[in-house]
Amino acid sequence: MRISYSEPLQRGWLRMKRALFQPFDLGRWMVLGFTAWLAQLADGGGGGGGAQDAFQFDRDVATDNFDEAFGGAWEWLTEFVSSGVGVVIAAMIIVTVLVITLLVIWLSSRGRFMFLDNLIHGRTEVTQPWREFRAHGDSLFLWTLGYTVVALVVVGALIGGLVIALVPAVAMDMGGVSLLMAMLLGIVFFAVIVILAYIEYFLHGFIVPIMHKHGVSTTQAWSMFLPLFQAHPGSFVLYGLFYMVINIAMGLAFIIAGFLTCCLGLILIALPYLGSVVTLPASVLARFMNLEFLAQFGDDFNVLPPLEPEHTDHPYSGNDHIDGTVIRTEDIGEDPGGDESGPQGP
Repeated sequence: MRISYSEPLQRGWLRMKRALFQPFDLGRWMVLGFTAWLAQLADGGGGGGGAQDAFQFDRDVATDNFDEAFGGAWEWLTEFVSSGVGVVIAAMIIVTVLVITLLVIWLSSRGRFMFLDNLIHGRTEVTQPWREFRAHGDSLFLWTLGYTVVALVVVGALIGGLVIALVPAVAMDMGGVSLLMAMLLGIVFFAVIVILAYIEYFLHGFIVPIMHKHGVSTTQAWSMFLPLFQAHPGSFVLYGLFYMVINIAMGLAFIIAGFLTCCLGLILIALPYLGSVVTLPASVLARFMNLEFLAQFGDDFNVLPPLEPEHTDHPYSGNDHIDGTVIRTEDIGEDPGGDESGPQGP
C-alpha cells in the first residue's frame, strides 16, 4: 500500500477551494465558521561554583525584594483564604471554572461532528447535525473527560517526581546528580507530552471521522483504529509531523497577513467566533487533509464523496457543448486537400 503525504494536502486544498470559494457565499461562510468555532472551542503548553554563588546572591536579593513589595499582601490573602468567607469564595470560583470547562468540552464535542458533517455533505446546517450527533457528541465528551483526567494525573505525577528528586539534590549541593536526574526526568516528561499530543490528534483527526462513518462510540472507534495504527505506525507518526508543519506554516501566514492589515487581522483572529470565521480556510483545509489521509487505508475509513475533476468555464476549452461556438476536433474532420473546400468552406 502506497501512503502519500502530499496528495492529502493537494486534494484537501482542492476541496477547500470548492467548499468556500466556488462560489463564495458570505452567509454559508459565516454558518460554517460557527460550526468550526464550536468544534475548536476546547482547543486552547551547567555552571561552575562561581555561577552557583551568583545565583544564591540573586535569589536572596529577589526574596528580600519580594517580601518588601508583596509580603503584606500575601499575609492578607492568606488570612482571607483561611477564613470562612475566603473558603466559600474560593470554592465558588473553583466550581464555576469547572462547570465552564465541562460545558466548553461538551459543546466542542458536539461541534466537531457538526463541522465534519457539513464538510462531508457540502452544506451549512446547524440544528439538524446538532440533534443527529447527540449520542456521538456525548460519547466523545465522556471519553475526552476521562482522558483529560488521566493526562493531568500523569503529568502531575511527573512534575511531582521531578520536584521530589531535584529538591534534595539541590539542597545537598549535588550538582552532577541533580543535572542527571533532571535530564532523565526531562526526557520522560517530553516523551509523555508527545504521546499525549498524538493521542489527542488521532482522537480529533481520525477517531471522530470513524465514529461519523460507522455510527459507533469513541471506544469502539479506537478499537477499529488501533489495528490500523499498529500496521502502519510510521505512516501515522510521520504524517502527524507533516500536519504540524503545515499548521505552523498556516499560522505564520495568518500572522503575516495580520501585520499587513495594521494588526486589524490579528484583532479579528483573537475575537471569539470571528477568529474562526477569518481562519476558516485553514480549518477546512486541515480537516480535509486528515480525511484524505485516512481515506488511503480503504473504504472502511473513507468518509468523503468522490472528488470530481475540475471543470473549466473557458469558452474555448472544448468541453462545453453550446450553439456551435466551440470548435472541437470531431467537428473538423479530415483535411480534404488543397483543391477541395473543407467543412468550413462555402
